[in-house]
Amino acid sequence: MMLRISGAIIFSALSVVLAAAPAHSFQNNSDFSEAFAAVEFRFSADAALVFAAGDYGGSTLADLDMRFEWEGISDNGWRWGAELGLHAQADSAREGFANQAGLTVPPQRSLTTGRYNGGVPETRQRAVAASQAALFLKTSWGDWRAGLTPGAAAAETVPMPTGSAYVRLDGGPLSPSYGAAIRTLNAASGLGPSLIYTSPRIVGLRASVSFTPETAYCAIDFCRSNETLPQLASSHLENLFEAGLSFDHTFIEAGRVRLGVNLVRAEPRSVRFAEDYQAVGLQARWSREDWHAGISALWSDNAVSNGGYEAVMAAVRRDAGLWSVGLEWAQASDDLLMETQDAYQLTVSRLVGEDFSVAFGLHEVDTEFTQFGPLVTGNSARNGTGAFLELVFNH
Repeated sequence: MMLRISGAIIFSALSVVLAAAPAHSFQNNSDFSEAFAAVEFRFSADAALVFAAGDYGGSTLADLDMRFEWEGISDNGWRWGAELGLHAQADSAREGFANQAGLTVPPQRSLTTGRYNGGVPETRQRAVAASQAALFLKTSWGDWRAGLTPGAAAAETVPMPTGSAYVRLDGGPLSPSYGAAIRTLNAASGLGPSLIYTSPRIVGLRASVSFTPETAYCAIDFCRSNETLPQLASSHLENLFEAGLSFDHTFIEAGRVRLGVNLVRAEPRSVRFAEDYQAVGLQARWSREDWHAGISALWSDNAVSNGGYEAVMAAVRRDAGLWSVGLEWAQASDDLLMETQDAYQLTVSRLVGEDFSVAFGLHEVDTEFTQFGPLVTGNSARNGTGAFLELVFNH
């Protein structure tokens, strides 16, 4: 469970760990027995600091994600080991990805995004939690993973060519207050715990399948635990089956083409959802020299009749040396929450050395929603523009 601790403590402590940690993978030697001679340890970290301002006030957001991998190699070439991750964040008030969409009596929760209207607003802004804890086995006939790890749908999702690494219209890890709350990632299982198999990529094609008995874990960006805010139905899911298929190939004339399709089916635990949960995701991306373009979409039924969720986003980016210019558009409608969003974002970014990047962005988010309550009833709108400066470290 995420712990409520101050952002200063999180990032001061983790920065000390980061500074003292090895900056590259290394091979064990005579300090270990011959049985562990082919064992590798790897450490990597990503960090971001975002300064945001706009119609809804200013904010300072931060994110730190550290990953550790221990991998052994057998005589027959099989690779096996463990992946561990720790994620710390100071963000706008959200429960995983979810925040309050409006006020409705009785309150409702969207299973697709976890967002809700009514109930008590989330106030937690700082948290630390494991971002991964899984065992893996890699063989010539495919890879297996078990533990806190993304499911098959997320594994075969094609990433979009956004101009900003953290403040994105489509499911960005960091979100300024009242930023876009749109997600096309088919991430019903969150981080599981799951068992996932991924095939080798053959003629550009790769497939993954996974099973999650229940979504019992609440992480930073994904929260599917059985705990819930007062008066709201739980977003807890059981018996999740996921499948994904992706295509990745570079054509001599046309450039690199990537396609993805993924499916999810699950059973909601809460009796307030009368049907099984089903969702379908599609992605397409094209890259040629300095140009990149992509589109991603998600459809789900929210496990209720006439309460579906639909989202689509498109992005284009032009790289010119150390500089990049990106443009994003995203739109979502949630019939269960009676909410629609349209969002636009323009970013300019620059690489600084090998490990750093700086991005400046402008965005506009237009939200329309319906409220039913003792004090307010009818259609409402919340529109605003904002700007942000994003500083990123990757190693």
